[in-house]
Amino acid sequence: KEREKEREREIERERARQHSKKMDQASKEEKLEALERTIQEIEALQAIYGDDDDDDTSSKITICSQSEYNKAQHIIDTENKDNEHIPTLEIEIKLQHEHDQNTLFQSLRFVLPPGYPAYTTAIPSLSSSSSGTLKLTKAAQEYTTCSLTTKSKELIGVEALLELVQYAQDILPDVISQFCKIDAPPKEEEDDDNNSEEKQIGRRWIWVHHITNTQRIKDICSEARSHHLSGYIKSGYPGIVLIEGSTKSCNSFVTWIKGNKSRPGGGFGRNWGHHVRGEIDFDFGEMRCFKEEEKKCFEEVEDLKVLSAHCKNVGLEDEFLKYVLQH
Repeated sequence: KEREKEREREIERERARQHSKKMDQASKEEKLEALERTIQEIEALQAIYGDDDDDDTSSKITICSQSEYNKAQHIIDTENKDNEHIPTLEIEIKLQHEHDQNTLFQSLRFVLPPGYPAYTTAIPSLSSSSSGTLKLTKAAQEYTTCSLTTKSKELIGVEALLELVQYAQDILPDVISQFCKIDAPPKEEEDDDNNSEEKQIGRRWIWVHHITNTQRIKDICSEARSHHLSGYIKSGYPGIVLIEGSTKSCNSFVTWIKGNKSRPGGGFGRNWGHHVRGEIDFDFGEMRCFKEEEKKCFEEVEDLKVLSAHCKNVGLEDEFLKYVLQH
């Protein structure tokens, strides 16, 4: 086992040397392009998660070294005519999760060396805290950081931060079950009489890393309409699917979207970042957010602000903040 570990370490060292060599051989224009991609990715994350001046969301993104960030922007604006050294950037994203009446707070920090994302990987680290009966352990944070580091290495060459944040949330249930202690309160016994009336209407918020394939967008719209679902698909980066209709139709759509993409009319497939972030069910007698004339309306939007405006118009602003901006 020790020989295997040493071999893995040597492979990593060789990979680091190759990446460093590529960075040294990169032209001034290529280095500038990599820096510009990094700045654009940070700006996209600020639009999704909000920043320290935004009080409307529990998720925040912070530029850890504003002076280095300002220097990077200056280099881009001047096309680095002064041949300045490209700085290392660092950001922190704070997330909040609810788990069994507990609140979990995560701070994900990413160091972005010169050459990211083209020639180097983001360097992740994690700190966590909790309130309630959830007891975090040091092993939980170490496991998450190690998993994020491995994932980051797989994503070299592409903008990886949003996918790494999503990955940290994906593995959170496993981390809690394996490394955390939960002193859960006793569950109340279910009253069969109170559960006799089936909840028939539902909404589903589905978050994916991106939806850019034109044919797949058409397939999603077609599938939603065939189930008489109303809502929107926000294409691009990130991808959001919002559906409302009968609970049975919502569940059928979710099953389809998680299906095998290799089959005709299939869904995203298990390797896609498909995740149902919000599941809301209510009785037929309660008012749907989409009015009668909108029930068969399922449309594509390309801008997160447009989706936000649509949600605000039908009273879904709180759900948008909870299930989209927090993820």
